[in-house]
Amino acid sequence: MLSAENLAAIESEGRRLAIACRRNPELAVSHYPDWSLADLASHTGSILGRTAHIARDLPTEKVSAPNLPDGADPIDWYEEQLELMLEALTAADPDAPCWAFAHGSTVGFWEVRMVCEIGVHRWDAYDAHGEADRLLDLVAGLGLEEFKHLYVPMIDASGGLEVVATDLGQSWVYGEPPLTRVEGTASDLYLRFMQRTSPVDLPADWAEAVDAFGKPPKR
Repeated sequence: MLSAENLAAIESEGRRLAIACRRNPELAVSHYPDWSLADLASHTGSILGRTAHIARDLPTEKVSAPNLPDGADPIDWYEEQLELMLEALTAADPDAPCWAFAHGSTVGFWEVRMVCEIGVHRWDAYDAHGEADRLLDLVAGLGLEEFKHLYVPMIDASGGLEVVATDLGQSWVYGEPPLTRVEGTASDLYLRFMQRTSPVDLPADWAEAVDAFGKPPKR
């Protein structure tokens, strides 16, 4: 069975995201300025729908995310996909092999990915209302660990980073020496790596590489 803590975070952050989107679906999302909160719900629902399929059917080759059906309310559809995914993850074996786009081709990869995905997009929804707060410690901590495997291999920088989450008492090494030390709360660090508003300053080559990561297409 997957981690109860991770599943609880997915559910709680997922529901908070839906509530925030329903408050004003037409609000713009700062990180995706051509998106409304309704678009954010549609995008996230697509990712959740794909994860539900993967956890349930365990495909071994790449699968596409579903699109919002014609005429469907994006927030209603998002909530339906959240329920389907929670049901599928709850019943899944975390060690079951399946397709994944990075290290750890098991259902456990998707469990962690969804904690991070939903946690950051919940932050996006609150930020659209001018109510941005810190990420959950669980979201930020898992995200900083995942970043090492998911994104760092794509970064070509002149030196590595020692990333220190001062509030969690944890650190990560990204890349090879020589190392530059970067400190902050886990939330501020992960938000910076996810190109969100943050007081954390990265070395110029790392900042350029992080900011060059593409954004997902509007769904």
